[in-house]
Amino acid sequence: MDRRKFLQIGAALTAGAAAAGYLSGDLVKLASAAVLPASGRSSIKEDLRVPHLLRRASFGEPPERLEAYESMGFDRAVSSLLNYSSTPESSLPPPAIRLAYSGRTVPNELYILADWWLQKMALTTRPLEERMTLFWHNHFATGYSKVLNGYLMYQQNQFLRANALGNFADILQGMTSDGAMLFWLDNNANPKLAPNENFGREVLEVFTTGRGPYTEADVQAGARIFTGYSVGDDGTGVFHPDQHDDSVKTYLGKTGDFMPQDGVEILAARPETAANLATELFEYFVHPNPPSEAVGRLAEVYLQSGYSVKAVVEAILTSDDFLSEAAYLANVKSPVEYVVSSLRATRATAVPLSGAATIDSQGQLLFDPPSVFGWPSGIAWIDTGSMIERFNFPVNMQTASQDESSRFDPTPFSGGTPDSAVSSLAQALIPEGLPAAALKVIQSSSSNFEDPDMRAVNAARLVMSTPLYNLN
Repeated sequence: MDRRKFLQIGAALTAGAAAAGYLSGDLVKLASAAVLPASGRSSIKEDLRVPHLLRRASFGEPPERLEAYESMGFDRAVSSLLNYSSTPESSLPPPAIRLAYSGRTVPNELYILADWWLQKMALTTRPLEERMTLFWHNHFATGYSKVLNGYLMYQQNQFLRANALGNFADILQGMTSDGAMLFWLDNNANPKLAPNENFGREVLEVFTTGRGPYTEADVQAGARIFTGYSVGDDGTGVFHPDQHDDSVKTYLGKTGDFMPQDGVEILAARPETAANLATELFEYFVHPNPPSEAVGRLAEVYLQSGYSVKAVVEAILTSDDFLSEAAYLANVKSPVEYVVSSLRATRATAVPLSGAATIDSQGQLLFDPPSVFGWPSGIAWIDTGSMIERFNFPVNMQTASQDESSRFDPTPFSGGTPDSAVSSLAQALIPEGLPAAALKVIQSSSSNFEDPDMRAVNAARLVMSTPLYNLN
């Protein structure tokens, strides 16, 4: 989706919200004048590069962190984001869900889980780690609606975080024995005398090679290769050799008495797997429809590095493609990106369960993707209903003086004149700044509030309601 076309669509949808009383019709028109590089420029301007990086490899940053990254310069900022293992994790207690695989069900368990992860993304000091955990959650889409066990979903999430930039073969091996995945794709019931083809099919079609290089015979052979697993008493996958089909199988052109780890190695080494993963990562960090030469180059990095995800991501973030004019504001924020980026920019946290309710109403409830294919992307997130839900989130934003659980502190955005305070908040949410005419409308609207807290809340609501804010 061309971003300028999106802004036209976004403006039209936002106009409906304006008519419904959500915001000024004048603001709709003015804020659609996006802050974009000049047409025809091959790469984005120097002063836009770090904000662009932080929208993609983080979820944006509050002003003081943005300033710190900008002082590093682009190359060092990339290195800092990639090498997060040396950065202490922000402290956040585990979610208040069942404490063990066989533990008692907790009311609202799914919402508690989703709220916890939103909070973790908003507070993390290692944002690329959370970015990649979200990527893998969509790639290995697993849904609570079938698993029905928050402990298993949490354990899977922890595994994906621990291996966020790791080796793809290791990640794939971990997922073949993951408790939640075993339930999700029925590999918990896959004995050698009655192989279940569900995991054997999806590991090809969705997780690795994609459609094309395999046959039905490969699906059947894959089902036999991955026989023998079940979920143990502690919720982890247990391999039972006596339930594994150890006969000779032919799988994607190779023949042998393959064990599950052999199947993983065959899949990880396939050039189609390399190309599919390169395409997904490029689209996640850069823009839709990557050029074939970029996919080929990244696939080669994957293969030559021994399936290193970190090597591929580093190649993406340091590429000309990433800094190209075509990549700048080229994606539409997903509901999770929309909510988390606003929380990080304002150093706020959502009222308990309201964050989960917001992303659920927008169609992206964490831990419960709609299918094994995960969630849609891009313009699929945008329609009249979803835009209204996006407007509802900032409309419901509360300050600490109104609701202590929200912890939105407008103090950093309340100094100086009312206009300068609104300007600083707008700058925090959109580092490049809104078009001057749009900012003036927001300042004028916010000046009606004598309370500086409410002035900041109003400004946040209006900035986040602009079509421009919905681009990433």
